[in-house]
Amino acid sequence: MKIFRITLVALALMLAHDAAAQAGYRTASSQGLRVRSQALARGGYAVVVDLDQNRLYFARGRRVLWSAPVGTGTGLRLETDRDAWDFHTPNGAYHVAYKAREPDWIAPDWYFLEHDLPVPGPNDPKRRFTRGLGAAAVYIGHGLAIHGTDKPELLGRRVSHGCIRLSDANALRLYHDVQVGTEVVIVGGDREVEAEPPPAAARRASRPAGTPPPRDPFVVELEGEPTSALLARLDDELVADAFAETDARWPSVASVLLFRGAKEDDDEALAGLFERYAGLGPGRLKDEYAAFLADVFSQGPLRALDVLGRSDATTRRELARSIVGAALGLYPGELDDAGTPWPTRRAPREALPGRYAARAWDALKAAEDEYRGERGLAVR
Repeated sequence: MKIFRITLVALALMLAHDAAAQAGYRTASSQGLRVRSQALARGGYAVVVDLDQNRLYFARGRRVLWSAPVGTGTGLRLETDRDAWDFHTPNGAYHVAYKAREPDWIAPDWYFLEHDLPVPGPNDPKRRFTRGLGAAAVYIGHGLAIHGTDKPELLGRRVSHGCIRLSDANALRLYHDVQVGTEVVIVGGDREVEAEPPPAAARRASRPAGTPPPRDPFVVELEGEPTSALLARLDDELVADAFAETDARWPSVASVLLFRGAKEDDDEALAGLFERYAGLGPGRLKDEYAAFLADVFSQGPLRALDVLGRSDATTRRELARSIVGAALGLYPGELDDAGTPWPTRRAPREALPGRYAARAWDALKAAEDEYRGERGLAVR
């Protein structure tokens, strides 16, 4: 029954891809990005934030894989007799320094001054706000982060203190789509735009200090479902995303499966994530799913190799090529750099847990050699 369902889903996704190609439906290439980006120029992945449109784009080459409204810096300035802060989002080229799921926020001095509160000491627990940056945060250096928010009604406006806000669902999506080193290009912001006052609902008293924001109820619901139900739901959401121009929910479902598989030793969850890749037609959805599988591997390489090694040889080769291509596509540096994230570097062969993992590692190594050869590099 499971194989039959996957076959039906693959057929539906194939039909969706054909329909999109014929009708020009959801063809992100029509939104082709025109920005200076080394990663995009070579066909890799990058994040682009347009400050004039208050919109974030995740792209591969010139194809936009998804986009979403963001909250960006107001451009306002706060001055005191001790210090001054400019609340703008600077443009320029950045790279992902690290990322975190449901991170706490350590409030800076300006937060307390804005709220007419005494400024606590540097290590005072009053500065720590549990889950204060939403479902996930991607840190890009220079004190900047792209993170979630519990006030999605403010997105699309210049309302932040400099960081870039996404809905919690899209912050979690971005968390899985990028890796350390992924290029982030912030453009625009040259026009003088007056900061918009927040809607009346957002100006009302917020939750009590120290009270964590609520978690995404959709994710909480998913966490209570058995793995088999989650995989069936993933199938439905992948088909919905391929056919309809709506906010994608499959990344949230896949995220729960990823952590269940990588952290809780759920083989069914990992195997199910791998199995879905083959049923995706070429294009936007498959490109993003490949980036997601690169994160599946990075979150638990030994577990991923053990499960991947149990698949048939053809599937193993295809998935190995996908993981290698996405992992290196998310890295904008030179392929012969010492820190280039070749997947086999995450799991030395001598550390593998058994013969299944060794089979998958060999497939990854073959895919890496193929990738090197296609680009004129020496095979190692």
